[in-house]
Amino acid sequence: MNVIKSFSRRILLWSFIFMMLLAILFIAAGYYGARLLFNALPIQVLEDASIHSEQLRIGLEKVLPVINILQNFYIPVVSSVFVIFALILWLFLRGSIARLLRKSELVDQRVAAPKKKGKKDKLSADPDAEPVITKKELAETNKRFYLHLLSVLQREGRLIDFFSEDLSLYEDAQIGAAVRSIQDNCKNSLKKYLNPKAVIDQNEGDPISVPADFDPNTIKLTGNVTGEPPFQGTLRHKGWRASRLELPTLAAVKDPGILAPAEVEIM
Repeated sequence: MNVIKSFSRRILLWSFIFMMLLAILFIAAGYYGARLLFNALPIQVLEDASIHSEQLRIGLEKVLPVINILQNFYIPVVSSVFVIFALILWLFLRGSIARLLRKSELVDQRVAAPKKKGKKDKLSADPDAEPVITKKELAETNKRFYLHLLSVLQREGRLIDFFSEDLSLYEDAQIGAAVRSIQDNCKNSLKKYLNPKAVIDQNEGDPISVPADFDPNTIKLTGNVTGEPPFQGTLRHKGWRASRLELPTLAAVKDPGILAPAEVEIM
């Protein structure tokens, strides 16, 4: 998706530049052709001749308003038409590149997919070889890890209970006391499994220089972003990165969507 967006901006820019160059050439050619025509047949000469010709006078009455309209609106109309052509060209090229990228992904998936093995292949297969994981299985595993991390925060910090609670029923002091305990338990859980560290270890509000080779996934630029890097700005958020990735073991449950089981006390 990011590749398509990157190509889309470049295609739009070059389509606009290309069509504007064509528009300039078209406008220049139109003015040059009109100048040659009017030099060969001056309007004043035609108006003088129309005095002696009724048909010529009627023809000039029909043509002169059109000529005046063209003189006033020729450049805006031509420019608008070529801008529309640039948008059409951009949409066509963007759609073509998107289809090619999707087709390439499908080919990669087919190449990476495990082939069906015959009897000979089964006999000669390495029993110690790691199984091939498809993209669907990988996406399902990532979803389970995401849900499982929420279940860990619920089990150790009661985070979902806190989000589901109606806080309007409690006083500020009661909420503060509850939040302190929840924040401490969830903080310990995050530190245990992810140990988040600041992307930029500086105080928020400090001036900072963004180098020319910065990673857009690491640093997000906001505000008046113009020109080329390096940029000078102010640190608004220092960001977070996981310095440790010790994912909790997935539980062998029938429904991975269960974040926390219901608790029933038997009397």
